[in-house]
Amino acid sequence: MAKFLIFRTDRIGDFITSQLVTNSISEVSKKNQVDVVASRYNSKYIKNFRYINRIFIFDKTQNKILDFLNLFLQIKNKKYDYLIVLDGKRRSFLSGIFINSSIKICFLKDFYPKFLISLFYDKYIKNSETNTQNKNFEILLNYLDIKTPKYLNYYKNYNFIKNKYKLYKPYLHLHLDEKWFKDYYFHDFDYMNLNPDSIYIFLKSLINKFKCNIIITQGFKKVKTMNDFKIRYFKNIKNPQIIIKKKTVNFIEHSSFRDLENIVLRSKILICCEGAISHVSHSLNKKTIALIQKDRLITTNFWIGHMGNIKTVFRNDIKKVTKDILKLNFI
Repeated sequence: MAKFLIFRTDRIGDFITSQLVTNSISEVSKKNQVDVVASRYNSKYIKNFRYINRIFIFDKTQNKILDFLNLFLQIKNKKYDYLIVLDGKRRSFLSGIFINSSIKICFLKDFYPKFLISLFYDKYIKNSETNTQNKNFEILLNYLDIKTPKYLNYYKNYNFIKNKYKLYKPYLHLHLDEKWFKDYYFHDFDYMNLNPDSIYIFLKSLINKFKCNIIITQGFKKVKTMNDFKIRYFKNIKNPQIIIKKKTVNFIEHSSFRDLENIVLRSKILICCEGAISHVSHSLNKKTIALIQKDRLITTNFWIGHMGNIKTVFRNDIKKVTKDILKLNFI
C-alpha cells in the first residue's frame, strides 16, 4: 500500500484529463490511497469518484496565507509516500515543500527556480506542450513504475447524478456554451456570428445529416442570443421544445456539469467547443465533433491529441462551420 497526495486545485476538465494518473494509481493496487488537494469548486465534483480517499480544500477563505495555514493544519500530522503537484500552480508547489512525504514530484509547465526544486523535490517533470498532455502523464506514470493502461473507464468508480430530463433517443447533444459567442470568451478567437435564425438553420442542417433528435444545452454564462433564440422559436418557454423535420429539439437551460455528463452518456454524438465536456465524451467513448481555434493548434493538440473518437472543425462563420461538419464522416 502506498499513500499519495495529489494537488489538483484547478478546473474540472483538468481533473478529468489527469485521471490517467489518479485512476491508474488506484487501479494498480486497490490498497493504494489517493488523497487530493482541491479547490472549493472542483472538490464538489471530485468527491463523486469513489476511489478518492479524502479531499483537502485549499481555498477555504480566499486569503492565501490563511488558506495555506488551514491546509497545513489539516495535513501536518500525515505522512505520504508520494506527493505530486499535478496542477502546476505556484501555491501548490510552495505548499508541497512543507508536507511530509518520502518522495515529492513537481509536474510543471512554467519555470520554477531550480534551486528550490533540487532542495525540496525528488523529481521534476516538465509538462511541455511539445507532447500531448497524456504523453506527459505517461512519463509521470513511468517514473512511478506504473504501466500506462491501454484504456481506462474513468467513470467506473463514479456516482452519476440521477437523470432528471426527458431525453428522446437517439439524440445529438449540441452544447452551445459561451465559447460559441463573441464577447463571452477569449477576445482573439474566431466566432460563428450566431443569431436566433442562424441557430435554427444550423439545427435543420444537423437533423438532415444525423437523422436524430437534438438536445441543446448551454454553459454557466447566460448568453443573450440563446435567450432570444428561445423566445423566438419556442412557444412553451418553461419547457422549450420544437419539432423540426419530424425530429424533437429540446433546449435544456439550467443544467449542472454533472447533468451534462448524463446527457453526454446517453447521446449518439456530441457537438461542442473543445473543453471539459469533450474530455467527458472521450472518457465515455462518445463520438465528438469539437470546434477548435486554427491559430492555437499546438495548445489544442496538447489537450486532445490522445483522443481517438473526436473530429475537429475550425472556428469560423456558422455557414462555414456547418459546411465543414456536413463533410465529416463517422464510421
